[in-house]
Amino acid sequence: MSSPAVSIILPCFNSAAFLQETLDSLSEQTLREWECIAIDDGSSDATATILRAHAARDPRFSVISRPNRGLIATLNEAILLAKAPWIARMDADDLAEPERLAVQLLALSQHEADVCGTWVRFFGERSGLWQMPLDDASIKLQLLFNVPLAHPSVMVRASLLRETPYDASAVHAEDYALWCALAQRGARFINVPRPLLRYRCHAAQITQTKRDQLRGTAQRIRTRYAADLLPPNLDVAQFVAFAEPGTQLTAEQFTTYAWMLLGLAAMYPEGAAVLAEAWIEAWQRTRPARVTLSVVKRLRRTLPFAASRRTFFMKQWLKHALDGHLRRPGGHS
Repeated sequence: MSSPAVSIILPCFNSAAFLQETLDSLSEQTLREWECIAIDDGSSDATATILRAHAARDPRFSVISRPNRGLIATLNEAILLAKAPWIARMDADDLAEPERLAVQLLALSQHEADVCGTWVRFFGERSGLWQMPLDDASIKLQLLFNVPLAHPSVMVRASLLRETPYDASAVHAEDYALWCALAQRGARFINVPRPLLRYRCHAAQITQTKRDQLRGTAQRIRTRYAADLLPPNLDVAQFVAFAEPGTQLTAEQFTTYAWMLLGLAAMYPEGAAVLAEAWIEAWQRTRPARVTLSVVKRLRRTLPFAASRRTFFMKQWLKHALDGHLRRPGGHS
């Protein structure tokens, strides 16, 4: 095979249940010039057998089997072994659409970007479409609130990953830590507005079984990133506390947070859609209180939400208005 254009890194740990489907989806890529570094991280099931059998049929796969070292160490090991200028992530239970690699390479070239994700279609125990922000400014702004890239969908400049590898201390949030670190280094991000990855949802996934540890790690990462991005007159600790998706807010806290978001809107007008999603998400986790309605009117004018959120907005409005005479949004209260 000629020099690969993309190195796919595929960490595997007890992945036998869905692994063959994943391998087949990679072999069916329309882009042919790639290698896949598949590392069996000490599996006790048939993972190694499946990998070796597939590699015998498709020599673009390189298989390494060794004792368990954990996901982050496995990812960093694969990065150092990669030969191509671009590295694509893949999980051992997901499916790549046939044109995924080709479309991402083209998008990276067209936008002169360093990191490229894609939209994601869920399947298995959950269905739906995950649509992330598309441009560099919006992606970097969303890092204040949540992960704006689907980890197994990304393609990244290999030299960047060698200079800024996965953080060994960011257990269960290694992707969030990496995106923040790369953003602080000036990397340019994009997302392709097509679901080029099918993300399998099942009960054994780490983000469902390790949620508490993930939340604590994410808060530490968010605090460090926010301190670098937010203006000096804004209370970083308070902002990060309010931005945490699992935190219930009082009406007073929501109002304070709303004014913070309005201030960010003046600084980052290109991130209006991200900030609109942030306020409506925070309003959902605010204890019902009619006094929130006035600031919500201001938020709605300055940071209008997507049309797809209208039904959700109406339900929240009714919830917060129930403690008094009900008025329609936009009317007098």
